[in-house]
Amino acid sequence: MSSINQNTTSLDIEDWGLIDYSRAFERQTEMVQARLAGRGSDALIFVEHPTTVTLGRRATQADLHFPENVFAERGIALQEINRGGLATAHEPGQLVVYPIVELKQKDLRWYANQLLTVVVNVLADYAVDGYLKDGEPGVWVDGRKICSFGIALKKWISSHGIALNLNNSLETFAMIVPCGRPDEMVTSLGHELKRSIDIAEAKMRFVEHFCVAFDYHKKL
Repeated sequence: MSSINQNTTSLDIEDWGLIDYSRAFERQTEMVQARLAGRGSDALIFVEHPTTVTLGRRATQADLHFPENVFAERGIALQEINRGGLATAHEPGQLVVYPIVELKQKDLRWYANQLLTVVVNVLADYAVDGYLKDGEPGVWVDGRKICSFGIALKKWISSHGIALNLNNSLETFAMIVPCGRPDEMVTSLGHELKRSIDIAEAKMRFVEHFCVAFDYHKKL
């Protein structure tokens, strides 16, 4: 874990490694409660999850192509959560980032745009042209979705975040309706570049762009 200062506050960088989604959800909740109580610092959390399908507040059984028992038989966890959005998938090899931060601008659209632009800038570092779509959460490359987005806010403290496909297989996405879009195609950075991505390098690039986007400054 490392820490970056932003004036009188600080940004903690934590890497939880491969962790069950339910446990990561509990830890996020604990961190949000601490921030609401005036404890702790803003934090940027990196994780990977075992294969899991998360169902946002608006998700229904119609977002799953198979009955729940089929997911269980294949070892895929189903998790209902408190973020916005519908269904998305997590797999090992995917870069998942959870900013637990107090929004400096009390503007959800600004925060979403800044966070997704961080992803676009990371992709640009790999010479991949990512872009946003008006009114649709995520990042796309040549018509295929490469990054999912979903957040929760409690008194302007954020949780959840983004899931950027790097080296994951993408097989789980075929079992769901990704983000409510039946015709949505998905891709990964590894697929686009036809090589395995160094996840540690991708994390480093994400931190650098996040600090620029949200005005965090490293101590000299």
